[in-house]
Amino acid sequence: MKQILYLFMALLVFSACTEDFDAINTNPNNPENASEALLLPTAIFDLTNIMVNETHGFGDIIGQYGARYEFNDLDIYRWQSDDRFWSPMYAILQNVKDIKEIAQENGNANYEAVALILESYIYSVITDTYGDIPMSEANRTKEGIITPVYDAQQDIYTRIFDKLETANTIISMSETINGDLLYNGNMLQWKKFANSLRLRLLMRISDVQNVANDINSIVSNPSKYPIFESNSDNAIYEFSGSLPNVSQVALPGGGRDYDYYLLIPTTHFINLLNANNDPRLELWVSPKAGTNDRTLGVAPGQALSDIGRPGDFSRRSTAFYESATLIQGIFMTYSEVNFLLAEASEKGYITGTAKGYYDTAVTASFEQWKVTIPSDFLTTTVPYDVATDRLYEQKWLALYHTGIEPWFDWKRTGKPSFIQAGPGNLNGNKVPVRLRYPSLEQSVNKVNYDAASNAMGGDDINSSSWWW
Repeated sequence: MKQILYLFMALLVFSACTEDFDAINTNPNNPENASEALLLPTAIFDLTNIMVNETHGFGDIIGQYGARYEFNDLDIYRWQSDDRFWSPMYAILQNVKDIKEIAQENGNANYEAVALILESYIYSVITDTYGDIPMSEANRTKEGIITPVYDAQQDIYTRIFDKLETANTIISMSETINGDLLYNGNMLQWKKFANSLRLRLLMRISDVQNVANDINSIVSNPSKYPIFESNSDNAIYEFSGSLPNVSQVALPGGGRDYDYYLLIPTTHFINLLNANNDPRLELWVSPKAGTNDRTLGVAPGQALSDIGRPGDFSRRSTAFYESATLIQGIFMTYSEVNFLLAEASEKGYITGTAKGYYDTAVTASFEQWKVTIPSDFLTTTVPYDVATDRLYEQKWLALYHTGIEPWFDWKRTGKPSFIQAGPGNLNGNKVPVRLRYPSLEQSVNKVNYDAASNAMGGDDINSSSWWW
């Protein structure tokens, strides 16, 4: 009888404990059925933070705008397996995929288009950093795919172009979206970003694929394929300066201030600005401590023993660290678009003069940084000249802090020609063209890792992929 009584009491207790089990174990701040408007701000903000952090910690170094005087493995190309653009970006891709799928279920074409554009941008960064990467089977663990195949870079580009074409087609400019931290729901600007990004990527593969007709179809049909028309269209994330909407680079404490000052402007950067009396020098470079001298740069790629002390040099502008709003997440600009069009004109892909596009590009860069361009800058100081590196030198300056785009552009063009391996390099006097795959891939996805590595001639920082 006692056993029956104890059993009855236990059932009562269990019933009471489990009656509200679902409610108790549901986090109200992490809803299971999130909307596109709830997911989009996080995806954009996280992507921005990754790109800003890697702009200052990697892009400025490999692009040779700055050089470290400590911990300079990046400068001398002592590169190991590298996850910096892999796991973080695939994590964001999962969020973007969720946005896209929810948008498709709800029939929200504009959210779907934004997700497609973000996917295109992110996949372009990952593949242009590593080469062949998972795409068709990426982020499909719910389907039981935990060891995704690596897609060939050429196939990845085909899929990216398809995504951008679809985004351009389905956008409805009569409707807006919420949660858009980049364009505040302006779908015309998203459409312009899609086509401008497509133009960038078409030019990227122009040495390995005939893209003239594709580029011309964009440029000659602005009503169907609008591209950036002014700096107001720039794909630039503006930090508000109030927590939590502050760049990690501008957050004081936690060693960020120390890490920021580890980087010294290079002689490439300072000498090019100084030689042309370029007033952007004052914005981008602070003087040597205790002086007004902004002209003291360090040659990139030196051994630590040859660099000297940081006090011997000018500094990266301290304003970018001290201001919570000066640092931006720069994805693509009107200036870059016009540099691309200038090059496309030189190659005969489009009508319009290369000089006209070049002048617009340089002027737009000054306007973007809110610096007054000297009246004779384009007529006397740096006039368009197809016989020199001038277009690429000015583009290099204009791409300052634009993620790792300067490195990608150099890989394609080999310009500016002053970007060379420094004297302390450990890579056979070669500038690396890719990052090595993350070490985790070698253990958890070895079969597909091996296949991708072999296709490129080895998982090496000098291995070739499709377009480079």
